[in-house]
Amino acid sequence: MDAIIEHGTVVTPNGIERQDLLIDAGRIVARTAPGSMADMEVANRIDATGLHVLPGVIDPHAHFGLGGDEDWAEESKSAVLGGVTTVLNYVMTSGSYQEEIAREMELAGSGSMVDYGFHICPCMPSHLEQFDTYVDDLGVTSFKYFMHFRGEEGAYLDIAGSDDSFMFNYLQRAAARPGVTANIHAENIEVVWRLRQQIEQGPNDGLVEFEASRPDFVEAEAAFRASMYGSEVGARVYIVHMSSKLGLEAMKAVRSIYPKAQLFVETCPHYLTHTAETEVGTIAKVNPPLRSSDDREALWAGIASGAVETVGSDHCARPRSAKETGVWKASAGMPGAQAILTVMLSEGHHKRGLPLETIVGVTAENPARIFGLQRKGRLDPGYDADVVLVDLDEDRVVHDSTWGSRPGRYNIWEGWTMRGWPVLTMSRGEIIMERGELRAQGGRGEYLSRSARPT
Repeated sequence: MDAIIEHGTVVTPNGIERQDLLIDAGRIVARTAPGSMADMEVANRIDATGLHVLPGVIDPHAHFGLGGDEDWAEESKSAVLGGVTTVLNYVMTSGSYQEEIAREMELAGSGSMVDYGFHICPCMPSHLEQFDTYVDDLGVTSFKYFMHFRGEEGAYLDIAGSDDSFMFNYLQRAAARPGVTANIHAENIEVVWRLRQQIEQGPNDGLVEFEASRPDFVEAEAAFRASMYGSEVGARVYIVHMSSKLGLEAMKAVRSIYPKAQLFVETCPHYLTHTAETEVGTIAKVNPPLRSSDDREALWAGIASGAVETVGSDHCARPRSAKETGVWKASAGMPGAQAILTVMLSEGHHKRGLPLETIVGVTAENPARIFGLQRKGRLDPGYDADVVLVDLDEDRVVHDSTWGSRPGRYNIWEGWTMRGWPVLTMSRGEIIMERGELRAQGGRGEYLSRSARPT
């Protein structure tokens, strides 16, 4: 056997128990009573006394590449320091996805420290025509439609504008393939254009004004509309980066109309910690925007109740220089993959009493189940040995260097004292981080090809 993790407290969505984990050939072989494998010969005994043993974090929402081609090498290292072992990355182009996926595979294959898969963003009629090819030949079973990319709104990302007719066709294509998930960025940009035109003329240009230009109802209405269309045609709909209480109410309404609907909701760590009143300024600009403390607490309540199934980072490593040009011109997005687990432990478990079982659900098991990652997300025999050991009682003050950010990067939690930190990250049985030190090289990550099976 390759390794035993012993004397730890294992956390699963179904409970917490003192157990040892036996690992061989990159997989979990057994979970047994503490000390029951004391006489077994193994290559590596890992003492987890006083630590909690969790499945590695699956980040279902990343944008590696928007910060440059070096993102896979640099940002995956940062993610590993935060206990992330798998990333699902968005690939966006108006051109050929066969070419773009090949390019992304080359970048990730040579640079990533974590296992990875892709979401494709259809934005051209040709993309919908090739939908089955993406599923069958590329192993991509999740897609994303940007409701707010109308007109020239998405031109800066090479995304062509479209309309509800295109979205409806997209949802129909997804519904025709059981197991395929239709991700939706929900904002009504036409209303935003009108509001921004009015607000931008005012004397202030901070995050409060930015939020007022993209208020909660433009998210809620769009989420309701997309989910209704998806439910009508039988698609599995996944609303990304939900930011508002009203948005959650809209999803509740759709579920009441369509009891058998396959609907999933994701939120992000920044919506769980910051509001539009934050003092960090435009480095926290993101779409949808940061909102109010009421919205923040509603999202925590949604996680606790199961109305929010996943926490994705929406990681986008924009350089600081692109964030300091005033709120209307600043680039949207921020790094966040590295913070998912510690935010959930510090702000969720310690401050709000969120059960560890729920945290494991939203950070590992649920994203694996929703996106068809067959061997990920659980600490059960036969699953990949993606494991993170956590010291629940460790306090640290966050600094720019905490998660290994590149020069010119930043994090919105600078100066925060947070409790509960990963101290060891293991991917497929290999220790890749221990006590803040990286133990592996980039390029070790594996591509996770998926098949369209109902889950």
